[in-house]
Amino acid sequence: MLSVRHRLIVPVLLACALSGRAQGDIPVASELTQGVEAYQEERLMTALGHFIHVIAQEPSNKQAQTYIKLIVQKLQDRQVLRAHEEQIRILTATSKVLESRGEDTRDVDQDLREVLAAQTQREQAERHSKCTMAQMEAQLGRLATANDLVLQAIAQNPNDGEAQRLLSDLQSQIRQALDSRKDLSIPERRTLEGFYAYGQADYASASAAWGQARSALDESLPGPEATHQVALLHFESYEKIARAHVNEELEAARLRVLFGDGVAAFEKQDFNKALDSFRQVALANQTYPQLGQYLVQSEVAVERMRTSDLSEAKRQEAVKAFAKGMTHLEKGDYAEARSSFETVLALDPAHPQAKLYLQQIESQKTRPTDPLAGQQHYEAGLMAFVGGDMEEAVREWHIALRFDPENPQVTSALNKVQRELVSSNELP
Repeated sequence: MLSVRHRLIVPVLLACALSGRAQGDIPVASELTQGVEAYQEERLMTALGHFIHVIAQEPSNKQAQTYIKLIVQKLQDRQVLRAHEEQIRILTATSKVLESRGEDTRDVDQDLREVLAAQTQREQAERHSKCTMAQMEAQLGRLATANDLVLQAIAQNPNDGEAQRLLSDLQSQIRQALDSRKDLSIPERRTLEGFYAYGQADYASASAAWGQARSALDESLPGPEATHQVALLHFESYEKIARAHVNEELEAARLRVLFGDGVAAFEKQDFNKALDSFRQVALANQTYPQLGQYLVQSEVAVERMRTSDLSEAKRQEAVKAFAKGMTHLEKGDYAEARSSFETVLALDPAHPQAKLYLQQIESQKTRPTDPLAGQQHYEAGLMAFVGGDMEEAVREWHIALRFDPENPQVTSALNKVQRELVSSNELP
């Protein structure tokens, strides 16, 4: 049964949908097919015209009745959304005009706040509408479309009880369809298998099933038609999410292996191998559990072995000279930085960073920017960050920006550290 609002809007839609249509009976099956195709392509008024002609010939046709309800619901939802957005635009513009004239904006601003406050209720109504449409789609046997609508509602609010219950119901319906229906095409079956796996959080199986659906369509249809049919199966956006989950799981597995290799090497006192593994983990995930302590201990051990033939006095002098060089490099004082790094190498000829930074300073003479050098300092900053040396991390990232001012990774890292420093300073 149509609601009162629906009954009021239907006569207008009837007139619009029927205008310009040639008279004469067209077979119901043909009208239904054309209507469904138009509906799937979002040509709603065209679809409405077809379904109305079906009803004219078969007033009790349930499929046409359901599609008409779906179309009315969609059109009404769009109308409500446009009205809400227009309200916000008008009130915002009015407030700006009044403010520019020095007039009181309090009443308009209060209206705007009330409209925005009503956003939560509107979003709840929108989710309910999606669930209602999903139920009607499921009644028509369009389980992929129904899943799409419910997942859209859950994306807006994962705690929506109605959407979660409906998703559970749809999972049961999909399982039943997969077990009992023999008329599903390969793309349809793989699509439903994908939605079922996705609902079970089995992202690897979902991604594989949808990939098979895509391949089956690519093999049987020309490129543009295959792309069109994939869109009608409604799994594209969820396929991307599933792939992202799979990639995250693969990356997590890779890091577990790397970290395990590092720990094993560390316990065998193969500190160079351990340090290499821990650095690779740090570049991918700076907050990996226990990484900081292992990284710092490995760096200390490697440095101790490297400088084992140096006296303690020379080692301390080299450390101080290197710190001075870094300070000058951060400020862009390349002449002084060069002098400091040369002093380091005079004391410790095998010092790897001093050699590298001298090369970078020389390249700076001919190239104002050096993305490779910027990346090297960015990574050095990450190692310091993981090791808990915030000051050294910030210094390295400032230097990185001098070599590569447009590097978004460096800017993001600096902003993150600065936020953390502000937060720590605010603690009692």
